[in-house]
Amino acid sequence: MTSKSPLFHEQTARQRIAALVDPGSFAEFLPPPERITSPYLAQLDIPVSFDDGVVIGKAKIGGRKVYLAAQVGQFVGGAVGEIHGAKLTGLFKAAARDGVPCIVVIESGGVRLHEGSAGEIAIAETMRAIFECRAKKVPTIAVIATDIGAYGGMGMLSTCCDFRVMTEHGRLGISGPIVIEKWMGKKAYDSSNRALVWKTSGGKTKYLLGDADALVYDRAEAIRDAISGLLKKSSPVTLKAVKARQAALAKRLKRFGETADPDAVWKGMGVRDVAAGALASGPAFAAMAKRGK
Repeated sequence: MTSKSPLFHEQTARQRIAALVDPGSFAEFLPPPERITSPYLAQLDIPVSFDDGVVIGKAKIGGRKVYLAAQVGQFVGGAVGEIHGAKLTGLFKAAARDGVPCIVVIESGGVRLHEGSAGEIAIAETMRAIFECRAKKVPTIAVIATDIGAYGGMGMLSTCCDFRVMTEHGRLGISGPIVIEKWMGKKAYDSSNRALVWKTSGGKTKYLLGDADALVYDRAEAIRDAISGLLKKSSPVTLKAVKARQAALAKRLKRFGETADPDAVWKGMGVRDVAAGALASGPAFAAMAKRGK
């Protein structure tokens, strides 16, 4: 791994895309000059963004055509509104139509509350488009590799994809740490406890539990390699597969449902030295675990 390459989680959405795809191959759909912005934010006198917080387009990875989206966490926390969601939906629909793998680099806390139901509907429509891809065995891949993570509707959307590639910086869940603390109390979940947050929703734990399919270095080349290995694969949506997943979740609940200490989950999955695991790189951590056993 090249130590001089920039950390993926520190890059912007467009930098991430440029680092993942073949040089010069990215062509953006609905770029900023098109000026397609949220009508709701303007009505509330909130600044808009000319890409509405998501970059979409087509490119090549290893010479293979892909459709690609990257959310802009710096704009409203990457939250999904009507325009933002419509761009994602259209991209996955195009992927299903053309039989082209679709990748989304997620950096979002979920729905844009300023837009109410419009954001919720947009995420639901994107999920429907993802399942159109999966029904046609068109690979869909979510990359979760930033501190903002994938929460709320985008957390759910990521699990609709065939595969999830994570780094130790990535976080995945339905409710974010602050939301959990608000409803359950600080004694139950302290959102300011960074070690607790990463050990409950971070990439390492999600890999252990089978919610992430690859745990890689925080470098674009490592993420690119993981994506390349998944571009020719798909995960079937069948009754048998759903029942198997449900059985796995029931087993997890029985094993760890009453566990309040995330360290116990790590140890239960084979990470004997929790302190060393916390300091290990993603791939080194994965080698410590007994994932799926």
